[in-house]
Amino acid sequence: MNFGRGKVVLLATIFALAVSAPSFANVCGVANQLYCQEFDGTGNAFASQNDTTGGNGNFATVYDNFTLGTAATVDSLHWEGEYFNPPNQGQITAWTVTIWSDNGGQPGAPLQVTHVDGTANETFDGIFNGFPAYTYSVSGLGFSADAGVQYWISEVPDLGFPPQWGNSSGTGGDGVAFQDFFGTRTQLAADMAFALDGGNVGVPEPGTLVMLGTGVLGLAGAIRRKLF
Repeated sequence: MNFGRGKVVLLATIFALAVSAPSFANVCGVANQLYCQEFDGTGNAFASQNDTTGGNGNFATVYDNFTLGTAATVDSLHWEGEYFNPPNQGQITAWTVTIWSDNGGQPGAPLQVTHVDGTANETFDGIFNGFPAYTYSVSGLGFSADAGVQYWISEVPDLGFPPQWGNSSGTGGDGVAFQDFFGTRTQLAADMAFALDGGNVGVPEPGTLVMLGTGVLGLAGAIRRKLF
């Protein structure tokens, strides 16, 4: 925990009371979905932010992992986040989306860094246990992911403090994430709400291979008939 300017305490996490939450949109269900961890609607959030006005810089980054069953090109990312400390919408000016390698079960080296100006299509989702939550999306990532390989992903907004922004918690993963907070890395017993979509880049299905083979044979026969 750190005391920023004005002696306002920066928070690593915010946990809401376990009460019933309103209905909400979800990051899951996008077209050509490759991977998804659903938003749980609890209001729990984990700080991830590059403070552009308060002098703290990139003081917090949250990482969550994903593994695809089939090799694919990740084109788009959708995620959920919320504002706190205070719980008021701030002015995000840009995002940095990074895909990281795995290093012994935690984030390793950056494999791809994408910087996007603007709010990443920030769309109000609702108030969850007192915290305003929003959905976000970016496209055109073009990241080639191998099958069965664990990767990590982070989304960090350029946002002056106050307020703080954090990744909303989700479900459907392995219950493991990490957070760097003022240079200290902590393992989190949580999933973040995010989804990936794109296209598979694997080999053709067996049926497609049979049809291709039949077509080649037919073409060869036609050539022979023309030659003889």
